[in-house]
Amino acid sequence: MKAEEFHPRLLMILLVTFSLLTINACATTNSQGLDRSADAAENQAELSGDLLYELLVGEFAGNSGDMELAIESYDRAAMISDDPRVAARAAYIAVYSEDYDKALHSLERWEALAPEDSDLDRMYAITHLKLGEPLAAATYIQGILDTVEGNGHEKALAVKRLLAKESNVEDGLVVLDALNKADPTNQHMLILQARYAAQLEKFDDAIDVLDRVLEMDPTQADVHIIKSRILAAQGKQEQSIALIAAVLMEQPENDNLRLQYARMLVEQKKFQQAKAQFNVLLENEPQNPDILLSMGLLNIETGDLDEAGGYLQQLVDIGQKEDISNYYLGRIAQNQEQHKIAISHYLKVNSGDYVFDSKLRIAGLFARLGRVDEGLRQLEVLAENQTSWPYRVRVYLAQGEILASKQRYAEGLEIYSRALQQKPDDADLLYARALMAEKVDRIDITEADLRKLLSAEPENANALNALGYTLADRTERLEEAREYIKRAAELVPDDPAILDSLGWVSYRLGNMQDALKWLSLAFEKLEDAEIAAHYGEVLWINNQKEKAEKVWNIGLEKNAEHPVLLETIERLKNK
Repeated sequence: MKAEEFHPRLLMILLVTFSLLTINACATTNSQGLDRSADAAENQAELSGDLLYELLVGEFAGNSGDMELAIESYDRAAMISDDPRVAARAAYIAVYSEDYDKALHSLERWEALAPEDSDLDRMYAITHLKLGEPLAAATYIQGILDTVEGNGHEKALAVKRLLAKESNVEDGLVVLDALNKADPTNQHMLILQARYAAQLEKFDDAIDVLDRVLEMDPTQADVHIIKSRILAAQGKQEQSIALIAAVLMEQPENDNLRLQYARMLVEQKKFQQAKAQFNVLLENEPQNPDILLSMGLLNIETGDLDEAGGYLQQLVDIGQKEDISNYYLGRIAQNQEQHKIAISHYLKVNSGDYVFDSKLRIAGLFARLGRVDEGLRQLEVLAENQTSWPYRVRVYLAQGEILASKQRYAEGLEIYSRALQQKPDDADLLYARALMAEKVDRIDITEADLRKLLSAEPENANALNALGYTLADRTERLEEAREYIKRAAELVPDDPAILDSLGWVSYRLGNMQDALKWLSLAFEKLEDAEIAAHYGEVLWINNQKEKAEKVWNIGLEKNAEHPVLLETIERLKNK
């Protein structure tokens, strides 16, 4: 043998071996046992020159990414060879390459050579699903089910997995309908069909299918729950709740049903009824952490903070759900102005979704306790440790809020400006800097930032209102200001801040009747210190001084240190 002949021949041997090994690896042994072991060598089709050539071309093409050539070569190889593994390989390659018509051609050859191969049904089913032929696919899926051992649940699970991977919801529903017509007794398959129908918002069809299941077995609580949720999705909230309540009366010991019922009551904001159900569950399982947490959060929702704290502290005491429990215990203490206790709880939040917010709150509480610079330093470290930009923005905003609360507006403006150097178009930072700039009389920055924000978000009601109010309060461009505020009011008609701006611009334009109307409405919706300042001023100017003082006093109760309210009272009373 010449030296130059050695490598090409060796390469050919290796490639042929690789091709056969690849084909063998992709072949599927069926239940009849297509022999892939000792007798395989005897049964292999002889490698003719043409077959060898097509196999080599197919493998080379596939490895280099030329799938069209690989499909053509393997399809020709399948026609030449009597080995079903070659046809199977051709079918797999065609399906992988999404050439489903060619896949059918190879599948027909595979079926002719090995009609009992159990994997044929699966490959035919996949191919017809990909071609959008669900009824044809259903025939082969039925063949798959005939080989599935076990009960109806396992058959439904097999179908669910296949459809989830290979089909869209519309075709999946067609398949399930066909399978259930062939065998209307598989309750699990019927439930799967109802779920698919519900996904497509065919709610009445879904309920009809579920009713067929309940005719077979009316005690199935899970089916009643599914039906109830479909009713809720249709907007039939009362009917949904009534259904579960009726089933629960028949199955009062079914804790899973009661838990679902309680959660549905919470979703529909029927909190007191939900509490009653959770209390029953708690009697059965007094240390169930999920129920204890639900009771804690539910009592927070209803404002029963002491009761909520009791459930959450019980979780901490038994060493369950400690992070979320400490977080909400901190929120309760913070709400009750117990700042040091709140900090102690937040410090115990060590993992999970609440760590970041706990650290933000700790810094804010330090500022409330007079340790402003310490809180700011903590936030600076927290910002440096964030790889997510939205989280960083939250830290920057928290820094600005602390500085604004201490009237350190210039420092707040500087922080926002540095942050915007990193991402100049961030909407939250632009809005925050615009408001901060107004506090230091940099109306040019305020206007520029709000206009930049509105160029990207022309229907941003907050930005429209802020720009309109700034122009109304700090310039003589009152007609322009009114247009911005009116646009904001069209987007959010009942927002008290926007109503306040409508009143203030009306006042600045000399329209006292409109000013009183809008400011009265704003204060009725929100007894805020700044709204009180504006409303009181207009009342005072219109000789309703006693009423003005009542409004101001309400504002002072809300915020005794509000600078706009204090300045307004001093200015008007000292005239």
